[in-house]
Amino acid sequence: MIEASALPDAHTETARLAALRRYAVMGTAPEPAFDRTARLAARLFRVPVAAVTFLDEDQQWFKACVGVDLQTMPRATSFCERVLHAPRPDVLVVLDTQADVRFRDLPVVVNAPHVRFYAGAPLTTPDGHTLGTLCLYDVEPHAAFTDEDRAALRDLAEGVVSELELRRTLAEQAQERQVHAAVIDAAHDGMILLNDEGRVIAWNPAAETLLGYTRAEALGQDLTALFIPPEYHRAHLDGLQHVVTHREYRTRRAELPALRRGGQGFPCEFTLTPFEVDGVLRFTVLLRDLTAAVAAREALSASHTLLRTVVDSVPESIYVKDLERRYVMINAAGAAQIGQPMDAILGRTNEDLFPRDAATAARTRDDHVLRSGAVLTYELTDQLGNGAQRTHWFTKVPTRDAAGGITGLVGVAIDITERQAAEAIIRAHNAQLTERVEAAQLEILHRLARAAEYRDDDTGEHMGRVALTAAGLARELGLSEAAVRLIEQTAPLHDVGKIGVSDGILLKPGRLTPEEFEIVKSHATIGANILAGGHSPAVRMAEVIARTHHERWDGSGYPHGLAGEAIPIEGRIVAVADVLDALTSERPYKRAWSFEAALAEIRAQAGQHFDPQVVAALERLTSRTAAD
Repeated sequence: MIEASALPDAHTETARLAALRRYAVMGTAPEPAFDRTARLAARLFRVPVAAVTFLDEDQQWFKACVGVDLQTMPRATSFCERVLHAPRPDVLVVLDTQADVRFRDLPVVVNAPHVRFYAGAPLTTPDGHTLGTLCLYDVEPHAAFTDEDRAALRDLAEGVVSELELRRTLAEQAQERQVHAAVIDAAHDGMILLNDEGRVIAWNPAAETLLGYTRAEALGQDLTALFIPPEYHRAHLDGLQHVVTHREYRTRRAELPALRRGGQGFPCEFTLTPFEVDGVLRFTVLLRDLTAAVAAREALSASHTLLRTVVDSVPESIYVKDLERRYVMINAAGAAQIGQPMDAILGRTNEDLFPRDAATAARTRDDHVLRSGAVLTYELTDQLGNGAQRTHWFTKVPTRDAAGGITGLVGVAIDITERQAAEAIIRAHNAQLTERVEAAQLEILHRLARAAEYRDDDTGEHMGRVALTAAGLARELGLSEAAVRLIEQTAPLHDVGKIGVSDGILLKPGRLTPEEFEIVKSHATIGANILAGGHSPAVRMAEVIARTHHERWDGSGYPHGLAGEAIPIEGRIVAVADVLDALTSERPYKRAWSFEAALAEIRAQAGQHFDPQVVAALERLTSRTAAD
C-alpha cells in the first residue's frame, strides 16, 4: 500500500484528473501507436510485460499491454502510484520487489504473477500533469537498470505523451471541422468555397436552396457560369485574376443581379474573401438573397417620398432639430413661416435665423425638451414682418434612437389665430350641448324609474316617496339646494337594480329563503353597474346611491361592508328614507307599520343601521311637519 505521505494534495489531484479527462483516453479501444510502443519497450528491455497505463480516481487502466491480458487494477496497490506522485516524477526502478519494503507486500508481488522487477516512466504532459506511466514488469529480479536504460525508457514515455498530444490535436481538429461544417450547413446565407481557379470545392445547403444546384452538381463547376449574368462574367473573372496576381487579401462586397437555375434573376449581396491555407489560395463566397431587402428599401423610399409630399402639403409648420439645435428637416409651411428658403434654413440654428430675444426663448424651450425628454406644448403670438400678429400652438417632442437615447426633437406649429376667434362661439355651443346631454340623462333616469313602476305599482310609488323624504333630509342636514335637487332627482334610482331580480322573488309573499335574499341583495351591485361610467353629476350620484344605500353605519351592510362616514352621505340619507317608507308600506310579505312604530324602529337603529345625524334630521323633519 502507498503511505499517506505519498498521496497528492486534493488541488493537485483535481487538476491532474481534469487534464486526464481532456485527453479523453480512458476506456478507449486499443490503438496501434500505443500498442507498438508497448511491444518496443518489451523487446528493448527484454521483459515479458510492458504497458502504457493511466490512473484515474480509483484504478490503473491499461491502454496498451504486452505479455499479459490486463485491463485494470486498483490504483492504491499499483507500482505506478509511486511514480505518479513523486515530488519530482521520474523513472522509478525496483530491481527486486521482495527486497524493497515499499512494495514487497503489494498483492501482485505476494500473489500471482509474483512481480519481482518494475520500472516505470511518468507520462507527463507539457503543462506538468502526470497522467500515468510507461511501465515494465518481470517475474525475475534484475541486477541493474543503467542510466542509459532510464534515458531510453524516458524517451519512450515522451513518445507516448507526444502521441497523446497528437491524438488530442487531431480530435480537436476533427471536432472543429465538425463545428465549422455544422455552422456552414446551418447558415441562412449561401456559403461557397472556391479554389484559385474559381471552381467550387464546397457548397452549403443554403446555396443549394438559393441557386437551385445540388452540392454534387456544383462541385468542380466554375462559379461564374453558375449564377453570374453573362454581362458580368468578364468583370468577375478579372477580379479573381487580380487577387491571384497581386495577392490582395481583402474582403470585397457588392450588390449585383444574380441568376437562379432556370434563369430567374434576383438581387444578391456577393461577398468575396480570399485567404491562403499552407500557401494555397482559396476564396470564400457568401451569397445573400436581397429580394426582401430591396423590396423593403424601395417601399421605404416610396414611403419617405410620400411622407415628404404629405409633410410639405400640410399647412402646419413641421421641423426636426438635432442635439445642436440645428434644423435638419423643415417643410414648406415651416420655411414660409420663417420667411426663408429651405436650403437657407437647414443646418442653421434659431440664433442664425431670429432676433436674439426670440432665439434665446426658443433655445430655452428646446433645451428643456432635449434634457428632460418631456413633450412640451405652448402657445405663442408673434408679429410677422408685415406687422400682422399670428398665434401658433407649438408642440415639441424628443426623438430617440433604438436604445432610447435622445437624438433631437420634432416641432409642430399650428396657426390658431382663426381658431381663437371661433373659440367663444364653440364654448357657447358646447355649453348648450352639455345642457342638452344632461337633460337627456335626467330623462333616461326618470324612464328607468318608470320602468320599475310598471313591474310593481307599489314599488314605483315607494320610489317617489323615498325621493321626497330624501330631499327633506338633505335639506334638514344643511346640504345646498343644488345637492338637494340632485338627491331628489336621483333617489328614485336607488332600487333600479331590482330590474335584474325576477318577479318570482321580488313579488313573493312571505319570507324569502336565504338563497333568494342573496339574489335580492345583488340588486345594489346590479344597479351600480347599470349606472356606472356616467359623466354627469346626476348619473354619478345615482350610481353612488344605488351602490351604498344598503350599507349600515356599523359596517354590517352590503355589498361592501362600508361603515360610518366611509358611506357617502347620499347613501346614508336614502338608507333612512328607504327603510322608513318600506316599514310604513304594505308589501306581499308584511303588513304596513304605523308611522310612529317605524320612527321608533329607526330611532332604535341609530348608530347601528343608520347614521345618528340622519336619524336626528328625520326626527326634526317629522316634528316640523306635524307642527305644520
